[in-house]
Amino acid sequence: MAANRRTASWALVTIAALLLTACESITAEVDKPISAPTRTAPLLSIHNPLVVQTGDTVTSSGGPLHDWPPGVEVEKHGLRIFHPYEWFFASSQEELLSLRPQLGDAATAAAFLEERASYFESLTPAGQEHLWAGMGFPNPNFWSLGTNGFHLLAVPSEGRTLDTFARQLTDQLEASGLAAVESIEIGPGLRPWGEETATIRFRIDGMQALGERAVTVPDADVDGWKVVLLSPDGGTFLTVTFDAWGENSGRSELFLLEVVRRVQWVADPAYEPRAGPTVAIDHNMNVRGGPGTDHPIIGKAAAGQQYAVISRNAADDWWQIEYNGRLAWVHGGYVTPSVDASDAPQADQSGWLTYEDDARGLSLSYPPGWRYFDPAQPTQADLALFTAARRYGSEQVDVAGMGQMVSTMSTRRDDAVIGLGLQSGPADSAASNFMLVFSFAVEGQSLQSYAQAAAGKTYSWEPATVELAQGLRPAGEEVVSIRYSEWGTPCEVWQVWLLAPDGKMVVALGFSIHSDEFAALEPLLREVVWRLRWRDL
Repeated sequence: MAANRRTASWALVTIAALLLTACESITAEVDKPISAPTRTAPLLSIHNPLVVQTGDTVTSSGGPLHDWPPGVEVEKHGLRIFHPYEWFFASSQEELLSLRPQLGDAATAAAFLEERASYFESLTPAGQEHLWAGMGFPNPNFWSLGTNGFHLLAVPSEGRTLDTFARQLTDQLEASGLAAVESIEIGPGLRPWGEETATIRFRIDGMQALGERAVTVPDADVDGWKVVLLSPDGGTFLTVTFDAWGENSGRSELFLLEVVRRVQWVADPAYEPRAGPTVAIDHNMNVRGGPGTDHPIIGKAAAGQQYAVISRNAADDWWQIEYNGRLAWVHGGYVTPSVDASDAPQADQSGWLTYEDDARGLSLSYPPGWRYFDPAQPTQADLALFTAARRYGSEQVDVAGMGQMVSTMSTRRDDAVIGLGLQSGPADSAASNFMLVFSFAVEGQSLQSYAQAAAGKTYSWEPATVELAQGLRPAGEEVVSIRYSEWGTPCEVWQVWLLAPDGKMVVALGFSIHSDEFAALEPLLREVVWRLRWRDL
């Protein structure tokens, strides 16, 4: 884990022509079921679809995977494709030719485009052009020619299973006589929802693979890698095919993994926020800053309007709602709750709410005026609150956008993010305060080693203060506390690292608080740490 990163604006590979066999028609096996069901709801097994799934990566210090450009839309196949900076992507011959002005001098551009256009044609034989989904390749001004590109084909599944299709592709590669298949694997691990993919690894002799170009790279081996994804509706196989020169394959591996991980199906229901419970306003009424008439009026609600429910008070007579990007309250006697509104969390007598994380056996309590949720499965209200909490711009954050921002805040350890907390405040407040909660499998490391590694990745002018601390937990266990002032922001960061009683999991709570507000909020933050409970342990 590492700290939130928020500035004033909260800145938060070519393959040989033999691979045209992937375009050839394959007889459908209509009696075979689709190998993966349609996803009808967000079921993320990690918490950001745009990150490397396990372990720290070079992205943590602004490395080559950090802050990729926005995705490129391939409308005819309903795809969004991501690629690194200083790479290009073309989904058609026309798009490819339009890149000429960006490819350097005229001679280099002409040679490069001639090669790529020929390659494009080799992969789209007559009658198969509709399968083409795009080609990604490095800018020849910064990368040597012939290295590290990828292309995509969208092939109708026609009833075939992922296993059947992958084995057919493998047979075709072997039958070509040019590729030596090294392995084929089918399973989860490359994609954020845990859905299965097929991975085929093979090797091609560079002399055979690249013909005349081989004179510039004699006896070179090309590492090939083909990954097959199944669309959420089960109707399309997307093949993502890479090549990398043998000496570059290790260096390219992270890029290739990241391209696969970031591919999005635009119509994937997992990118639609959950609706969540609501209340309908029965009569014109005041909207207040707390659950009672002694709290200030912050707005009006008109009969017929509908608001997203966030929680209920302890007496169950006031509803907390999302109101123009803020947390607010309406009296329960003048609203009609939706059927699922009773599922909204209910505050205790002190106004605190509790988030139950069944997967990790945690109960996390948080104070009034805060909202805590899973950023992988946000409701529409969560997106509205998060949009307002950014304190810049007016564009509504979507599910993918939240993933990208939480990625920046957590320095891309989102495989371990449990949840995101944010404090709802007035629109004119100086900053929004945030809380990120992470969990890690211990994997033989000590609590201190995890925390020391985290301290080494802080964004601060001065070294972080790292210490073993007592008195923050009711059982008296030691925790690791990390404190520092965040570079480039007026924020104080406090991380508290805890070890589960069974010694199998580390949990870290990271607070990013406006420096002027830290002293006033510190008692509440300490209570958050104090109230965290390990269930069934």
